[in-house]
Amino acid sequence: MSENVTHTAVVEDCFNMMFAAEHICKAFKEAGRDHIQFSQFGSVTRSGDKFTVALLDKYRTNWDTRKVEDNLGYKLAFVLGWLCHRAADRQMKVVFREAEPESRQFPTDCSIYHDAFIFHRLYENNNNTPFPYQKAHFEINMESLKASDAINVHAAADTFRFNWQRQLLELQTFVKDTEHIDSWFDKLHAKHQEQTIHLDRYAEAVLTPDPDKVKRFIEDTNFYNEEDAIIQLSQALRQGAKPSQEELTAAFAAEPTSQYAHAVKMGYGYLQSASAYFTGEIDQDTLKDQLDVGKKGRDGQSV
Repeated sequence: MSENVTHTAVVEDCFNMMFAAEHICKAFKEAGRDHIQFSQFGSVTRSGDKFTVALLDKYRTNWDTRKVEDNLGYKLAFVLGWLCHRAADRQMKVVFREAEPESRQFPTDCSIYHDAFIFHRLYENNNNTPFPYQKAHFEINMESLKASDAINVHAAADTFRFNWQRQLLELQTFVKDTEHIDSWFDKLHAKHQEQTIHLDRYAEAVLTPDPDKVKRFIEDTNFYNEEDAIIQLSQALRQGAKPSQEELTAAFAAEPTSQYAHAVKMGYGYLQSASAYFTGEIDQDTLKDQLDVGKKGRDGQSV
């Protein structure tokens, strides 16, 4: 995936707008309020455009009678989280390629510095959020937590690493290949490397940021603009404001200037379209068109 904190923040801001909007269906609000933390898992899935419309169609059938028995609240929250994540992904991946066309690292420094900025701007010392990120999450040894003095951090890391390796070995039973076991492990190791997150890079961005990288990835890309109407509304909602429907509509209609504002606008638009489909106001073809399912991104690549 791309970022973590940034995509989570987009989900939270889109959900807050959804909760405030009178025209979004009750089912979405129920699922979002009851399972907002579970919605975060929608940001770690792939190829969601292949199943999201089908799942919405499935979940809306007899929603009121099935939602508890079939745990549809969790499932719908997952889909709604994915819609918001997809909006962030569509917007941010283009920024990464433009900011770091030469980069072969994953995640990119650009995405890491976006996460660091959003952490400081929206989550640091903030207990009024369902996603309580702490500075310790980005520290290599979590030094700011009192509990870190009571455990051997390196030994604990070794234990988790050992368990992780055992879990990878257990996966081999799903793809048995006793004849070419070495090549199987080579492929597994390569795949594992793709998912490795270098915590030292996150620690740098959050704790000792490079001023040149801040300028390059935050300022020069116009990542976050406090003057954008939809960002101002999002900040007010995070503080408990109750805007009128006219204010909500106006903020959504205003043209964003920053990358983050574009992502929130797109994500909230996706939620509106999905809600209209869920209640039968639009058909499936219209929903697919409004979600841009199967279309090309700004860089010409499929998304």
